Amino acid sequence: MRQLIVVLLLTFMFSCSEEVRTNLTPKPNAFGTLNDVVIIADKNLSESIVGDSISYFFESAYPIMPAPEPYFDIRFFTPEDLEAKKTIKELRTFVIVADVNNESSPTTQMLRKDIGEEKFLRAKSIDEYNSSVGIDKWANGQLIVYIFGRGVNGVCNSLRENYPAIAARINKHDDTQLYANIYPLKKLNYEANDEVKQLFGIDLSIPPEFKKATTVDNDNIIWLKRDIKTVEQDIVVRKFPYRSQSQMSKDSIIAMRNEYGRKYIQSTQEGSYMRTHEEFLPVYEYSAKVDGAYAIELRGTWEMENDFMGGPFVTFAILNAPKNEIIFVDAFVYGPGKDKRDFVQQLVYILKNAKLMK
Repeated sequence: MRQLIVVLLLTFMFSCSEEVRTNLTPKPNAFGTLNDVVIIADKNLSESIVGDSISYFFESAYPIMPAPEPYFDIRFFTPEDLEAKKTIKELRTFVIVADVNNESSPTTQMLRKDIGEEKFLRAKSIDEYNSSVGIDKWANGQLIVYIFGRGVNGVCNSLRENYPAIAARINKHDDTQLYANIYPLKKLNYEANDEVKQLFGIDLSIPPEFKKATTVDNDNIIWLKRDIKTVEQDIVVRKFPYRSQSQMSKDSIIAMRNEYGRKYIQSTQEGSYMRTHEEFLPVYEYSAKVDGAYAIELRGTWEMENDFMGGPFVTFAILNAPKNEIIFVDAFVYGPGKDKRDFVQQLVYILKNAKLMK
């Protein structure tokens, strides 16, 4: 009887289709870097205005840098490339772009198989159905975004309509990688974090590499910095009594930056100090929430007066209404000649995920 079971099992295994045998194979874990997006499209499509549209949206400038840096790093591959170099399939984030009118296209055939015949026929008849999302197609921890349309113009329209939601979805997917980059050992600088909590009523989950540069209790300020090879990240925390809504205006928040920058942030050059750079690059203002509390987020660039230094900054002014206070958290990056986007994203993640002490 035992021998019969073994024979039947072997017969079943060898009679399975290739697809079934593939599905029985354990999937690897996806790998890749932050902001890396793989575009899968037929060569003729990626070399058309569709490719231009993909570059226009995905490689648009990340706000706001002294020198332009793309929002995402994109690479184009065809379905044939995937089969020629199988390791591509183990990357983390894919955007598959297809023209549903071209049914002989390898990318369209991939789309048709993935979303199913019913949805594919819907895509061929309804312009509004032009995107879909999948996960773990070839590897665990993988995000697959499908963008499709009828004809080249239809695909371009789909990209234009869906890009904001796609970017948000990719950023959310990247949070796991971003967290791993910020907290590689899942530890904190507990001493500095506790001091910030006690003095300012906010838990910033400060990574262990951040060290206290200076603390002036009388002026209600703490400055933390992290040196990563040739890039420096800084976080400054302050607190103010809340008196009026005007304190939450862009001009008032910039004044808060400039006031502490003039007093505490200098270089080795005599008479130098940090200030907000407003003359040639804009300062962007956004409404935000931090731990459910109303906040204003500013993004712009800083420069060192009387010295050749500068970089990007992100500032949050958080209204802690129960305590009638404004918590001011300013983060900036200095890295001459280095890409700074990923370092800014790390700081934004820390600030946006802060918790107010109850």
